[in-house]
Amino acid sequence: MKNWWKRLREFSNLTLTDKLLLIHTAMVLTLVRLGLKLLSFQQFRTLYGKLLTVNKSANTSDTLISRRVWAIQKISTPLAAVCLPQALALAYFLRKDKGIELIVGVQKKHTFEAHAWVEKSGRILIGESPDNSFKPLWVWQ
Repeated sequence: MKNWWKRLREFSNLTLTDKLLLIHTAMVLTLVRLGLKLLSFQQFRTLYGKLLTVNKSANTSDTLISRRVWAIQKISTPLAAVCLPQALALAYFLRKDKGIELIVGVQKKHTFEAHAWVEKSGRILIGESPDNSFKPLWVWQ
């Protein structure tokens, strides 16, 4: 319970702009997680693909990308969102940027593992650097 009070105090000390950014991010992350839970992966991919189908002409500033990543990471802890919802949310927010790639990779060492991350021009924005054993299964540009 103390943790929630601490978060509430931190939230109340933020600027209005940051509060709105966190609320918007929480809504998107929640919808992504619900979609992943309630729909088959194929249904989710189809719906998500329709949401991302826009004219990719923007070049998002590093400052805006950093703020989005900050908000996703800040909201992900209380929501227990792992790499896939985080990557899907960031790709959604940056859907108009022509240099963004959402990558879902898999590996099989001792057990099957999956990891998702977002790159812009080869630079990882969210999802920590996977080791080379992850083979891309799904790349969304």
